[in-house]
Amino acid sequence: MVNETIKNEVFAQLGIPPTDTKLLGGYNGNVFEVGRNVKFVVKILERSVNPVNSQISELEWLAYLHSHGVSVVRPLRVKGNEYIQQINNETYFVAYEKINGSPVKPNDMKIWGTAFFERWGEMVGKMHSVSKSYSPNNEHLQWFQNTVLLNIESIPLNPQLIQMWNTYKKEFYKLPISIENFGLIHGDLHYGNLLITGNEITVIDFGDCEQHWFAYDVAIVIYHIALTVSKQEREKFVKSFFSSFVNGYVRENSDTSFFSNIDFFINYRQLYSFTYHSLYADKNLITEQQLLHLKDMEASIVNERPFLDFSVL
Repeated sequence: MVNETIKNEVFAQLGIPPTDTKLLGGYNGNVFEVGRNVKFVVKILERSVNPVNSQISELEWLAYLHSHGVSVVRPLRVKGNEYIQQINNETYFVAYEKINGSPVKPNDMKIWGTAFFERWGEMVGKMHSVSKSYSPNNEHLQWFQNTVLLNIESIPLNPQLIQMWNTYKKEFYKLPISIENFGLIHGDLHYGNLLITGNEITVIDFGDCEQHWFAYDVAIVIYHIALTVSKQEREKFVKSFFSSFVNGYVRENSDTSFFSNIDFFINYRQLYSFTYHSLYADKNLITEQQLLHLKDMEASIVNERPFLDFSVL
């Protein structure tokens, strides 16, 4: 959680009283809505976790996507002409427009269905299509520069999981790379990072964007969508979802040859998710149910059980 001194310094720089702010969330409680008449969103970041150059790269890509018709949250320059606003030597903040949209809820049958799944696929397809034409001013993180992957040997994990990480890393180096299958991805495209305004889907939280395979972006969508139903319902639901998703995706990006790698990346996502939560979850706030879920995930991974016992294709 962001301490009160840092929060108050940010609000003071913006000339906004704390009474006109609201915590929105973020993995570390670092995202706030600020303002009274004109509201926008502020994210407070630590340099050690989010290097400034990487953050600038993320914001420039967001601006590019927005300018090319992809419905994403737009970064703002709230003071001067810079995206990055310094707080002290360790922390800084960035700002985004406030989207007056509604969060996606899997139990909301007015939204959760074929039409929404197709629009979701269309949005991801357009993002990948636009990514192919993007020439960044600043270098973006490559998949092998991911913080989790860089620190894997020092994370207190089951040795079998460490070995699996090393195996995946070797497999990644064997995968083909081309403009059609590899580029900048969102990196965390679960439904919690979507907002709905009318019929439009807006994507938020690009904090995990990196150079990776497009198949991983799609696999993340499927992994998290599968968690919304019981294991007994997964095959029928996931295959129905994927059919609708692909119908939308190909409207914007017709090359789906990389889809053959989706099953591989779904299993990788489970390993990544378990490792990430083991590393970053606040042990003082984790619930008994969440702890049991993590133990179940670990057992499944160690025993090499695929996350889905069927292929999505």
